[in-house]
Amino acid sequence: MTLCVKLLGPDTPSGQIIFARGLISVAVLALIAWRTGQLHLLKTNNWRGHALRSLSGTVSMFFLFTAVTMIPLADVTAITYTSPMFLTVLAMVFLGERIHRYRWTALALGFVGVLIMIGPHLHFGASGSLGSLAALGAAFFAAIAMTSLRAMSGGEHAITITFYFSVTFMILAALTAVQGWPMPTPTQALLIALAGLFGVFGQLLMTYSYRYAEASVIAPLEYTSMIMAVTLGYLFFHEVPQLSVWIGAPLVIAAGLIVLWREHFLKKQISSASSEA
Repeated sequence: MTLCVKLLGPDTPSGQIIFARGLISVAVLALIAWRTGQLHLLKTNNWRGHALRSLSGTVSMFFLFTAVTMIPLADVTAITYTSPMFLTVLAMVFLGERIHRYRWTALALGFVGVLIMIGPHLHFGASGSLGSLAALGAAFFAAIAMTSLRAMSGGEHAITITFYFSVTFMILAALTAVQGWPMPTPTQALLIALAGLFGVFGQLLMTYSYRYAEASVIAPLEYTSMIMAVTLGYLFFHEVPQLSVWIGAPLVIAAGLIVLWREHFLKKQISSASSEA
């Protein structure tokens, strides 16, 4: 999806791409629900949960699409790996969770990694700086979305969650039409359609993954997207990640894995204590 967005470039407004993606998503999800006889899945009573997940996810998507057009794919991917760090901070601020030395170590490690990766972009003028900040914004709001997604995964079906998310970002993206959307060329129209299709199926698969597996199992697999980002960036845009990315990205990934390993370890301790009790 991000490859299609980058191929479209800054000349195609993010709102136009996101609206098309939402339109395709709603149509595909409604068709899936109808063909499988599961139209009842489109009903929900958890409006508050869907609102938080959908609004934060929409903001994250706008930031992500903006970042992709400004800085290399590998850089965007590496910076968005900071989501687990933001999750930790959000849990401390809003849920009152205590952060022990493992998580403080992870946060410090990840912070250093982010500084290393963003540093070179600060010398590339406004475009590089804004692109890096947009990628960080995407990671932050994605962390909020993931928090609400994990809370809903047990009670809400993946199709339900994805459907209301798609409806939300389609409506909000439509509001940007007042700024004027250019008529896409046939090639641009194809890329917009592909971005929509890749987006909806990627979203469905991600939602299903959180339904059937713990975050500690999913996260290490998500980090393989760095390999794909480097490969696609090189093949399509001749982008070669700078040394700062090769140094900073492993630090951020290590920080995320430390946080997830600690969460998994604590859950096992609580489960063992409950079993003994």
